[in-house]
Amino acid sequence: MSTYNSVINYLENIIQTNHITLIHISCSSYDPDVVNTQKRAIIINRNYQTHFSYHFRLAHEIAHLLTETTHTYNFSQLAKSTSEKKANLTGIKILADCYFSDHQSKIMCWERRFQFIETFGLGQLTHLVEHVLTPK
Repeated sequence: MSTYNSVINYLENIIQTNHITLIHISCSSYDPDVVNTQKRAIIINRNYQTHFSYHFRLAHEIAHLLTETTHTYNFSQLAKSTSEKKANLTGIKILADCYFSDHQSKIMCWERRFQFIETFGLGQLTHLVEHVLTPK
């Protein structure tokens, strides 16, 4: 199975397990993705233009639903707020848990971090990827 399909299946499983509604819409390329934590809903704009992969956008929004309880969020990975940074870190962790097999050592994950960053378009968040993948 390709990385794309396995990651999509992994994210869809999280969505189903946590009773999250996922809606895809086509709006302006400037309209970001949105999550409403009270309704447990994610709205993904198919046309939103960003360097971040669809996988990361979805994982980021899932992260809001798994860690927050009372807000509506627009997709904004570069925002400095605590909730956005937490969603970025959690979204990266979600993707890393799927991308790297359980059998890979922390050292091997660290050595493959640039491939991970490229796969998910996370160049602007390299520092956060390195924080998540740093061998401890």
